[in-house]
This record gives sequence, structure tokens and C-alpha cells, in this order.
Amino acid sequence: MDKLVTASAAVSSIPSGSTLVLPDPSGAAFPGSLVAALSALPARGFTVVCPGAARATEHLRTWLGSGQVTRLIVDSEAPGGLLEGVTAEYVAPALLRQRLQASAAGTPTFLGPVGTHGQPAEDGSRAMFFGDDEFGPVPALTPDFALVRAVQGDTKGNLVFADEVREAVLSVAKAAHRTVAEIDTLLPVLHPRLVQLPARYVESVAGAAAKVHG
Repeated sequence: MDKLVTASAAVSSIPSGSTLVLPDPSGAAFPGSLVAALSALPARGFTVVCPGAARATEHLRTWLGSGQVTRLIVDSEAPGGLLEGVTAEYVAPALLRQRLQASAAGTPTFLGPVGTHGQPAEDGSRAMFFGDDEFGPVPALTPDFALVRAVQGDTKGNLVFADEVREAVLSVAKAAHRTVAEIDTLLPVLHPRLVQLPARYVESVAGAAAKVHG
């Protein structure tokens, strides 16, 4: 099945109120073309999960404060301070990674630290102690859509990522219900041995900066 569409068509199925996860904006996996296309949609009320949001570009900060986003989940101080109309939720970096990884692994909850940044599920569960540290059940974080950028991919949706961001972006993509990707170099077919994220995880792909290579 050919999943190649324009960037606008790739994000057109994202409805208002969706939870989106974006990779670190300073890394090679950040999907600038998809975010630009998303900003042109009438959809509103997004929750955006964005590790490394403090390193956001001016374009991304403008989009986050445009009115489309109502909630921002970050692992550091919100970019540019408090954004008007946006509720910012801080989650410790390690805990945010664990919550996404748990979702990618199909685990609904896991034991996490109890405290300011490690809030256990409010289900009456008793905390557990390991030495002097207190732990409780923490819910996995499962976004509706992951928006990512791949260095290579084919029109069926098989993807390859830059080495320095591969582990992080795979967790992001597998944590979400659906993944939309932009690809630097599009190939008709990607060799199975090269595939890092199989097409079954990917809903659609768009060319970021290159035409399809034969």
C-alpha cells in the first residue's frame, strides 16, 4: 500500500483535541514540514508532548502560542516562559521517557518515583519503598499521533532515522496510536535489513526535502 501524500494531506486527519508527540526540536527527527502543515489546519485544542521543548525554534514557539495548543507536556521549562493560553505540565526527563517507553512496550502502568514530578495513579494503590525511595504506579503516556522525521524511507511507510536520535524517536513513534512521518530521501522500496520502524506503525509519509529516488 502506497502511503505517500503531501504534508497537508498527512496531517489532515488529525482532529481537534488530539494529543500529539513531537521529538526534540533540536534534533534531526523534528518534522518541521508537518508542523507547518498542521498550523494551517482549523483543528484546535491540541495537547503537545515535546521533550526538549526549551530548545524550540522561533517557528515552533510561534505555533505553540498560536491558539491551536492548549496543553504542553515538557521535560524542562516551557520555551520562552509561560505561553498565553497554554497550560504547561513539567515531567522529569527520565520519567517522561519512561512513560513513553512503557506505552511503546504495551505496559499501561509502571513503578515510578512518588514526589513532585513522579505522581502515582490515584487508584488507592499503596506506595512501595526501595531503600529510602518511595515508588508508586505511574500511567504510561499514549499520544494519539506521533509526528516524526526520517532520513530515509519508502512509499509504503518503512523508515530509517538518524543514528543520534534513533532510540528516542522509535519510542515516540511506537508509543502513539498512529505515526505520521516526513522523509528526507524517499525510495520506492527500502531494503528490509535497513528498516528501523516498520510500515505497520506508520499511517502516512510525506517528502520533506527530496523527490522519490528510483
